[in-house]
Amino acid sequence: MPVTGIVAEFNPLHSGHELLISYARKDLGSDSVVIAEGADFTQRGGIALLDRYSRAECAVCAGADLIAGIPAIASCSSAEIFASCGVSLLYACGCDTILCGYEGSSSPEESDAALIKLIASILTDEPSQYKKVLQKGLRTGLSFPKAREEAILSCLPGHDDIRGLLSSPNNILAIEYQKAITKLAPSLKLVLKKRKGQGYNDSINDGEFVSASYIRRQLSCGNLSAVKKHLSSFTYKAIENGLDENLLLSDRDLDLPLQLALLREKYKGLSFSRFLDVSDDLSNRIERLLPRYQSFNSFTDLLKNKSLTASRIRRALIHILLGITDHDLDLLKRCDFRPYLWILQASEKGRSMLSHIKKTQGIPLFMSVNELGSYKDMILKKDLEVRDIYRAIQISKSGILIPDENSRRITCGKAHDL
Repeated sequence: MPVTGIVAEFNPLHSGHELLISYARKDLGSDSVVIAEGADFTQRGGIALLDRYSRAECAVCAGADLIAGIPAIASCSSAEIFASCGVSLLYACGCDTILCGYEGSSSPEESDAALIKLIASILTDEPSQYKKVLQKGLRTGLSFPKAREEAILSCLPGHDDIRGLLSSPNNILAIEYQKAITKLAPSLKLVLKKRKGQGYNDSINDGEFVSASYIRRQLSCGNLSAVKKHLSSFTYKAIENGLDENLLLSDRDLDLPLQLALLREKYKGLSFSRFLDVSDDLSNRIERLLPRYQSFNSFTDLLKNKSLTASRIRRALIHILLGITDHDLDLLKRCDFRPYLWILQASEKGRSMLSHIKKTQGIPLFMSVNELGSYKDMILKKDLEVRDIYRAIQISKSGILIPDENSRRITCGKAHDL
């Protein structure tokens, strides 16, 4: 039976996400919907509003069947690493299709899909023309995303329409999903679905669908009522409870933990470049500007220059906070981005899929670390460390003692009929 996979953060899950899950059921005829969900720190460099278990439960109540957690190492890494891990986990769960919401262009979805395949093949093969224009752009001071765009355009003369496909985070992720499918799971098919309403970073509300960024901005001002219609009843209740108990997190909650992490590393006398995504130049800038640190966001602005995007810097700072290194990423690559299947939540149908997945995949599958006995590989240890950091920040903010992974009670949701 058809099984559709979706890679998502659900930060938070809103009506656009529900539409995507419904599309998988009704339009693609999927028997099951599997989600590869981001961890507690996000791909664009930040901290998740709700913990990953709460978001997973929201997803099951929105119609998903199985929620597999993306390891923290990939979850807060580049779009390429995030997409590779998400696709690889969904392939291990038996998916035959990856469904991706994207911003789109003026062309039909089928035309966009063909162009995305072309772009993905250029980025995978890196022909000499691409490399030549990319290096020229970087030498003249273009940012990497802009230099890459010009390099791709040089390989596709007459296709100026691709500029629209390279201008938003979700479109870039769609390209990375296609690259990951080609490299890791060529039997999978990528299906695109144009987003309705606002783009990822839009901060306005003009109708039925809004961005997760808009919702987070409203919640940061305490305007829960302004976003109620964009949330399912279950997600709304989860956020309402989070507000009441002071458990919702935002980038402001990283201000002190990040400063302490930076100071700790400074006085070790070691270069920051030992952390993932931190170049020697960025390491020097961090050390030089650290006395001017005031907050996570303001320090990101201080560190920005023409060659470093804000998202790249934010991810680098998160890697320092979490202690994620190049070696951690190498470990993830060695197992084709699927070290294990950590099932965060499942519907009744999702639970029925687990035994088959376990038999056909030669990797650990579990819902609780207590199922693993003495098994603790380095990637899992990093996942547990990151979970403890998120938990510590929540406890500090709320004053509520939150169960750790060994004492967490497992509950399984039941998908709502769509």
